[in-house]
Amino acid sequence: MKLALSEIWFYLNEDIREDILLECQLLLLSFATGIQDAAAWPDYACFASNQTGNTLFLAIGVAGLANNAYSFPNIGMSLGMFVSGGLVMGQLGNWLGVRRRLWLLLSSIIQTVLVLVAMIVQYAVPRKPEGPAALGVIACLAFSSGAQVAMSRSLKITEITTAMATAAYVDVVVDPGLLKLHNRLRNRRVMFLVMLTAGCFVGAFAVRAVNSSFALVWCAAGKSVVTVSLLGNKCIQKNPSRR
Repeated sequence: MKLALSEIWFYLNEDIREDILLECQLLLLSFATGIQDAAAWPDYACFASNQTGNTLFLAIGVAGLANNAYSFPNIGMSLGMFVSGGLVMGQLGNWLGVRRRLWLLLSSIIQTVLVLVAMIVQYAVPRKPEGPAALGVIACLAFSSGAQVAMSRSLKITEITTAMATAAYVDVVVDPGLLKLHNRLRNRRVMFLVMLTAGCFVGAFAVRAVNSSFALVWCAAGKSVVTVSLLGNKCIQKNPSRR
């Protein structure tokens, strides 16, 4: 029993390596991000992940130019909780080890649970564009998004940010090897944009067909798949003493 527990503990404390599985996991998270933002905007007039847009809306609101087009508190909550998620989870990752399997599992579980909590609140409380329930849903989604981006950026696969599309569009078109047959970095950026865009469309049509809670179910499902699949990532190197 002790040997089995020791083996499990060793396995959980391995640093995972960069490979095609890790790329696919980040791409699936990108897909989930698209769904999440598409679900948040129609109900709350703010983004859970796209903080460039929220920052602009915040400035417009402060300048008095919003004309009630969106909720100033919702924007502020999303921006604040996104930064908080990145700060808290990013620094915890630095302390525990950003590639450590145990940390990646814990971070992914927290992110997924927060999406599920947001979905449950939407089901349990009458949906309104503003108010405590709306702020609670936004807080959960934005903190989860900040944690996700902090996790993905710490893994140093910079071509797949899981959230920000603007730089990826530019990086693709300015790539000197854009037309080369074999260009892994270009392929990563293109697939990231494809998955993020696909997630936006899936989320938007899920909201239109049913509601935003239904879209969040798909977001949580994608993140759950990533969480479970983290058990299958290979480590960077094996411990020589483990034979």
